[in-house]
Amino acid sequence: MQTGSTTVRQRRLHVSIPAAVALLSVTNLSGGVFEAQAGQDGRTVWDGVYTAGQAARGKVVYDTSCGACHLPDMSGSDEARPLAGERFMQDWREDTLHTLFVRIRNLMPCDEPATLSADAYLDSVAYILEFNGFPPGERELTSEGLENIRIEGRDGPAEVPSFALVEVVGCLTEDAGGWLLTNSTRAVRTRDPSASTEDELSSLGSRPTGTRTFGLMNVYPNPAEHAGHRMAVKGFLIRDPNGDRINVSSLGMVADACAR
Repeated sequence: MQTGSTTVRQRRLHVSIPAAVALLSVTNLSGGVFEAQAGQDGRTVWDGVYTAGQAARGKVVYDTSCGACHLPDMSGSDEARPLAGERFMQDWREDTLHTLFVRIRNLMPCDEPATLSADAYLDSVAYILEFNGFPPGERELTSEGLENIRIEGRDGPAEVPSFALVEVVGCLTEDAGGWLLTNSTRAVRTRDPSASTEDELSSLGSRPTGTRTFGLMNVYPNPAEHAGHRMAVKGFLIRDPNGDRINVSSLGMVADACAR
């Protein structure tokens, strides 16, 4: 791995994503990368992580501050994403309650973001969980440990869905069809499409080599100088029976040789 002032130029290669820019408003949220098995205790939204009383308070918050845009049935509108049903799960499954909470806390209500109390935001998350059919429990949802509570469907953990903003780490390779990332880790959600920092790239070096291959789309400028390097790639995932692809938003060097 290279060190010194030249590292930034070589490791933080920005890439354009013309086909995916329209999705940024949906997926460019605060937060980092989240594995499908988030947290150490393995809790999920099916484990009773809020109380019925908390959800009742959250309904009052929602009706007052959220319902006008997201609608009473949480189906969403032109101005607001759905907070229930299939589209909600498409946006949030395999992520954590921490990411959802931060999104709501920082951006809502849309006309006065970040103006409610922390408890009000937690209560509103509890109501969203109740509305989506996730069961209540005996303890209220608190800000502590949200990053350890995974959002998943009734069928359990699943691969990150198509069109999610993801990050992978693998070996940059070129073939007749274009650029590929081979020996890659599984795709994990990220909420930041920008290039990883030096510290983030260094930490990614500890990830084990994977077995996946992703085709890379819209890689610009030409990354030929990084062929054979271990790279971190962010972008929008496109699931395809003929091979999954990533519409690249950023690419950075993790190591100057692929792991063996």
